[in-house]
Amino acid sequence: MARTLAVLTFDFQGYTNVFVDSLPDPEHIEVFRRYESFYRLLVRATDPDPGRRFASAREMADQLTGVLREVVALQTGRPRPALSTLFGPEPRVVDTELFADDGQDPSLLGARPLGRGATAPVPAQRPPGPLALPLPAIATLEGGATALALPVPLVDPDDPNAGFLAGLLAADPAEVSAALRTAPVDSVELRLRRVRAQLELSQEHDAGVALTGLEAAYSDDWRIVWYRGLHALATGDRETAALSFDAVYDAFPGEPAPKLALGVCAEVLGQLDNAAEYYRLVWATDPSFVSAAFGLARVLLCSGDRAGAVRALESVPESSIHYTAARVAAVRARLRQRAPYDALLGDLAASAAQVERLGEFGLDAVRRERLRTEVLGSALDWVLSGSSGAPPGHNRPPLLGSSLDERGLRFGLERSYRVLARLAQRGEERIELVERANRFRPRTWV
Repeated sequence: MARTLAVLTFDFQGYTNVFVDSLPDPEHIEVFRRYESFYRLLVRATDPDPGRRFASAREMADQLTGVLREVVALQTGRPRPALSTLFGPEPRVVDTELFADDGQDPSLLGARPLGRGATAPVPAQRPPGPLALPLPAIATLEGGATALALPVPLVDPDDPNAGFLAGLLAADPAEVSAALRTAPVDSVELRLRRVRAQLELSQEHDAGVALTGLEAAYSDDWRIVWYRGLHALATGDRETAALSFDAVYDAFPGEPAPKLALGVCAEVLGQLDNAAEYYRLVWATDPSFVSAAFGLARVLLCSGDRAGAVRALESVPESSIHYTAARVAAVRARLRQRAPYDALLGDLAASAAQVERLGEFGLDAVRRERLRTEVLGSALDWVLSGSSGAPPGHNRPPLLGSSLDERGLRFGLERSYRVLARLAQRGEERIELVERANRFRPRTWV
């Protein structure tokens, strides 16, 4: 059946002699290069070893349908999500804080030192040639948390402990570990759940020992390979993690979960192009995997593609609980570490509109005001550097309620910092915020 599908899909020359028991190299077949999942499906379905092929027509049909959804999503630009028969949804999304806190003032040119010796800020001048500015500080992925946020294989309903394990889904890891000792019988699912509990409790050594025993007893169970990948990712063995998840991708090419895991592995291995492709593939097919959007934005930023990162973040739908975090990250992706002599007016206006809209979505006051300071600070540096790209004349629309000139932006920054000072919980933080307000306020007689 798979070879017939191959013949119908591309000009399969030599399928009766040269490739009688194999497939052409993907480099020579465009459809294989474009749709890796389709190639992997045919490879498994035509494996010379019958034991390595799909176990049943139903299993192959499920994976073929998954590959078809992926292909249609890529061709039409419309997602084609579906419930998996092998994996549950993402348990959580741990990487929504895209940017590390750099602790810097939002305006590098506008802050004045306090006191009589204060000097005027020096406007930034456009350099004569291209200048490589440092990228914004991206938050680092934490291996253990990221591994445990990947989709979890579904429990086999025929396992003798299936009913027992169903009652432990939302329990605390320590409580789960204690409860597992009371299971009525031993089983594969029980032992796999124990491995996950050990990883959640940072007992990586015990989890590794348990996995070694499972591999010896059940060498053909793909779930053990998946958990080996989770364990390797949590312990920093990135190459083993990638090999494990790649094996699961080979076995189930229609599933988004192994592609998401491979995206994480490629990212931590520094293979940004590969990571972007895996993240893009998952996000284009199924927008319920929100970590793929954040992952795609993260690797695009690291590659210098700000516009692509913003598009990825702004594609997170309003229905997602991570919509607010995505839009906050999009504002920062537009403006952080931008050269003030660039034509920033469009990005400043778009960022200001996002901040105002986020207020309607319930963004808390502290985060809203901090985001306002970032937008206003970037605008102040842009104005002090000559307002590159601004239209002629003085009819500039206001930005977050402040006129788009030095005096108006300074008043806006001062106002936001005084609001933050009132909201501060600690005295030291309140004093620091008041001092920042004073550093940015325009010069007045009082």
